[in-house]
Amino acid sequence: MAQPSILVLEDDAIIRALMVAVLEDFGAMVTSFPSADEGMIFLERTSDPVDLIVSDIQMPGLLNGYDLSRVVAHRWPTLPVVLTSGNTQLAAQLNSNVKFLPKPWTTKGLLDYVQAALEHGKSLH
Repeated sequence: MAQPSILVLEDDAIIRALMVAVLEDFGAMVTSFPSADEGMIFLERTSDPVDLIVSDIQMPGLLNGYDLSRVVAHRWPTLPVVLTSGNTQLAAQLNSNVKFLPKPWTTKGLLDYVQAALEHGKSLH
């Protein structure tokens, strides 16, 4: 696969920086924002394709990660989403096209979920 483009949405600056570093080491081109609101603006304005969204669920702003995943499923149905949260009860509310990565995650766990989601996304195109 060519260099994947991954959008990371996480309000915790330390976790966001770690995710970006791990995903860049994986070979991805990463764009990141501290909110789902900013991520949605980016998706609406960019002309560059995004291959995957990795987002925290609970973030400040009008949209949280769950809301964003619902909009993405409607507007960009082939765009895979990995949502992450320490609240594992939120996983039951997710659409079938969304993968749930519970926090705390390991870097290997993050990469495993990302690779699986990218493969799933390729099968939808």
